[in-house]
Amino acid sequence: MKIKILITSLIIFIFFNACSNEKENTHDDGNNQASLSQSENVNFTLKFLDGRKLFIKTNNQNFYFDDTSKAKLFVFFTTWCAPCKVEIPHLNNLYQKYKDRFEVIALSLEENKEQEMFEFIQEYKIAYPVAIGENNFIFSKILNVGAIPTMVLFNAKGEKVKEYLGVIPEEMLDVDIQKAIL
Repeated sequence: MKIKILITSLIIFIFFNACSNEKENTHDDGNNQASLSQSENVNFTLKFLDGRKLFIKTNNQNFYFDDTSKAKLFVFFTTWCAPCKVEIPHLNNLYQKYKDRFEVIALSLEENKEQEMFEFIQEYKIAYPVAIGENNFIFSKILNVGAIPTMVLFNAKGEKVKEYLGVIPEEMLDVDIQKAIL
């Protein structure tokens, strides 16, 4: 009996630590971005695979997006993270349900080539926009993303509504999205 409990505990520990941030922390862009925090003033642009761009300005823990028409759920993920893959259908559902007032924005925390990411998007049928590039790492550091999957929900005004770590039930996200789009 004790062996079963030990093995079960070990499996649970491995599962929750499998998507830790160790792989992302090996990223070094030559700039000392490790000291970024929400209190600093930083401007950057997220670049999406479809060619679209989103300008983000941070100022003393306030966030300003050049597109203020919709609430935004930023999803930090990697292609090798099993929980990240599990949440894709739920995020697709919510993206479709609220697409007039809300958008899901996926931010890859890998240095994938565009073709690899296109293949991942196609394989997992991701319906929402995916951003790649070094600015994803900058944004993750500003928001103190320490593990994946991590999601951060903002209302259309750029106010942070909620942060999530791990796989979150679709129903729970739905309730919070409704609050963010009011």
